[in-house]
Amino acid sequence: MSEVLLKLLRPVHGGYCLAHRDGQTYMVRFGLPGEQVKAVPVAKKGKVIFAEVSEVLQASEQRQVPVWALGGPAGTGGADLCHVKLAFQRTWKAQVLADCLRRLGGEDVYAQALTASGGELRCEGVNAAHAGTGHRCRDSATGATCGEGTDNASSDDGLGYRLRADFEISTAKHLAMTKFRGEELVEITSFPLADPMISDSSLFSNPDSWSKVLKPGGRIRTWASADGLRVWNGHALFDESAHPVAERNVRLTVPGFGDYLVAPSGFWQAHRQAAQVLCEQVIAAATSARVMNRDALSPSGKGVRNGGSGEFVDSNEASGSIKTIGSNDRLLIPGNRRWEEILELYSGAGLFSRPLAKILDRGGRLSTLEGSKPAVKMARKNLSGAPGHLQIHAGRVDARALADYADKMKAPPLVVMDPPRSGAGQKVMAALASLEPERIIYVACDPAALARDLKVAVSHGYQIASLQAYDLFPHTHHVECVVLMSKVD
Repeated sequence: MSEVLLKLLRPVHGGYCLAHRDGQTYMVRFGLPGEQVKAVPVAKKGKVIFAEVSEVLQASEQRQVPVWALGGPAGTGGADLCHVKLAFQRTWKAQVLADCLRRLGGEDVYAQALTASGGELRCEGVNAAHAGTGHRCRDSATGATCGEGTDNASSDDGLGYRLRADFEISTAKHLAMTKFRGEELVEITSFPLADPMISDSSLFSNPDSWSKVLKPGGRIRTWASADGLRVWNGHALFDESAHPVAERNVRLTVPGFGDYLVAPSGFWQAHRQAAQVLCEQVIAAATSARVMNRDALSPSGKGVRNGGSGEFVDSNEASGSIKTIGSNDRLLIPGNRRWEEILELYSGAGLFSRPLAKILDRGGRLSTLEGSKPAVKMARKNLSGAPGHLQIHAGRVDARALADYADKMKAPPLVVMDPPRSGAGQKVMAALASLEPERIIYVACDPAALARDLKVAVSHGYQIASLQAYDLFPHTHHVECVVLMSKVD
């Protein structure tokens, strides 16, 4: 397939811009909405051609020099929005979230999410300190017209945030990454998205010192841990000097929540502030006194006062925008709510489990379910000494497991779930709804999977009470969301 001239349209899920030419649909990487580009087709799936920008003929004002050249066209794919100004990356992600919610979730899901977000979907920046400014996606009388928010962009550059990073090893025993949509290795001499503990380490400055650790064709995982650089080669952990260390697990500190142990090959949130931000949001959603009823969540509600918090929602019929008065921009505020029954699904190494145990009622029970046995082993270590009645289970999250849990639960539970990128799926969401939990807190790393799962929950009588999106993966297309759902009265 030869190079083609395209006018790029809106961003869509996966880091692409949509384009059409001669009746053909294109999904184009490394472009920006409104740009005129030349693009090289790289793959075809069904009726869609996937392409990469080869030349920009008319550039967007939101384009910048890529912050990492190897993340661009023909590169590794590890930073697919590195050519986009950081503020607009968050606008981009808000637009994609809106598109997924409407197209895959349906109009009801989209309307509820929009209303629960105060009339506009936004993606919050998270810098080295904490949640930063938001960049918003507004609805309008003509549809979901999205644009950049009026807030100033964070002074953060979106670099140096990754606490963990995986690398391949080249035949020359240097760090490498695989090309996007391919198996070819590209040696790298820098990775500016990684924490300086990783990016400034001897792995890059003196790779020869690692010659006895790095094996051609192998892989390593690097961690910016509470104890310094840790490198896992699949067999042992090493420190900055390429010396083996005695510990078998990685220790990470979450401000306000303490230290956690993680298996060196295990999962942990990548952004250095992610664990703290998400824990705070989950606990706020779990303990908040705010209760959203059907009228308060109706996209056409006219000045309905929320009896749970005294919050007043004013519907502006002329613009279709819904403004929230005195609501602290719809951010949930932690309350004093405690729970007799909490069910945590896809619980991992226990990041949320520890703070959730602290909001149990006297005699209350926290049940967790996780498919990875190493993660469950870490969770048991991390929950040692935690209060309450804890039941930590290893097993697949499926309809059968939820049916077994239903036979034992003593009260309508709080459910907290953090599924993999593929989402929970229709069967799990339907089985979960049959438990009739009072609240469901859904942590999502994929807007398409989130939209599909929300569609199932809404069809079973749940309403979206809050939706917060965070840019925990700057310079990539990924976005993290925390959604609070409540059972309709």
